[in-house]
Amino acid sequence: MIRNIYNTGAMERLGQTSGDMELWWDSNPLVYEKWCESFIESAPEDLKELITLQLAKMWDEKSDPANWVFRGVTTNPPLTKAVFDKLKDQWERIIRDLIRQNPCMDYRQIAWEAYKEACRRGAARYMPLFETSGYKYGYVSAQVDPRLLTDAREMVRQGLELKALQPNIMVKIPATRAGVLAIFILTSLGVPTNATLCFTLPQIMAVAEAVKQGKETGENYGTDYSRWRSVITIMIGRFEDAKIFAEQASEKGIELTEKMKRWAGIAITKKACRILAERNYPSKMLVASSRVSPKINGTQYIWHIEKLAGCNLVFTMNPELIKSFMLLYMDRPLENKSREPVPDDVLEKLLKIPYFAEGYGEDTIKPEDFEKIEPTVTTYNQFSKAVIDLENYVQSLF
Repeated sequence: MIRNIYNTGAMERLGQTSGDMELWWDSNPLVYEKWCESFIESAPEDLKELITLQLAKMWDEKSDPANWVFRGVTTNPPLTKAVFDKLKDQWERIIRDLIRQNPCMDYRQIAWEAYKEACRRGAARYMPLFETSGYKYGYVSAQVDPRLLTDAREMVRQGLELKALQPNIMVKIPATRAGVLAIFILTSLGVPTNATLCFTLPQIMAVAEAVKQGKETGENYGTDYSRWRSVITIMIGRFEDAKIFAEQASEKGIELTEKMKRWAGIAITKKACRILAERNYPSKMLVASSRVSPKINGTQYIWHIEKLAGCNLVFTMNPELIKSFMLLYMDRPLENKSREPVPDDVLEKLLKIPYFAEGYGEDTIKPEDFEKIEPTVTTYNQFSKAVIDLENYVQSLF
């Protein structure tokens, strides 16, 4: 079958669905070129040249930053650990230098220093966009230690330490009760924040309120917000894939199809975007952890991208998702779907499932229960393990 391939890449066309859409790279910028090389090498021969051109448009350090498709960056501990794995020789030397220069530090402290250095160098690559855009774009997220999700004081301390690395650092804080407090404090000080480990509308609303109140407090005391932004991340696929979701649906006699699961996260995201806009909150939604799904009549779709195209939000994509999206949508149109509603019959079924109903309501989960949500627990464990793995790797170099 002959495919009618678009010369303009899927990523670029997605960004053009509205002036409100932003696309961010979900990995440390330091690994971008190496990923491009592997992607091009694995691509079909007849597409290699086109993919090479499309990747160069997404981000090229030598080109005009105003033309970059990627407008910012998100990272997390597993993605930062990948820097040390994929650029092993270089980072082994850097870590050994840190050990030599800091003889009084133990391996955990050196691991934190190495993590900060990776964040600092990655953020430096987006400073040209940060400056040429008047500080609107070019933010690079750096996450506090995920093991601190209940310690607001230490999250604030680490957040200030990370922010000092580069002017365009955006501090990533979990949307737990302690995290929401930390976000309020950092916002009042003019520190850009990205709320992570966020899966539900009650968490989104708690963060939005904390940011709004923090900014009002800061403004009352003369804080400068000219180099500031706030985004609230919904880890959409992690919410939908929780075991409790499928279990409760089964208990209610509802078949939780792949399509229904994807509509669930899309429904929460669209509702959140609408509320933030209508009530003039200073935060913007950011979608992460998207899935390549569903498959309909043998055709693979990515509804998280397709159904949210054109919405007033940031879309961050990890390398594997970008690869799938670029290849699947090379010959498919992308349209602004911001006004497309969730089907009534689907929403009616979803609201019968307590897990979704709690995630879809504004105040249906208490702040003290944010850290108990299933995807919060599973993500916390995964991210914490990545930090421990990094620390163990650094220990092996002592």
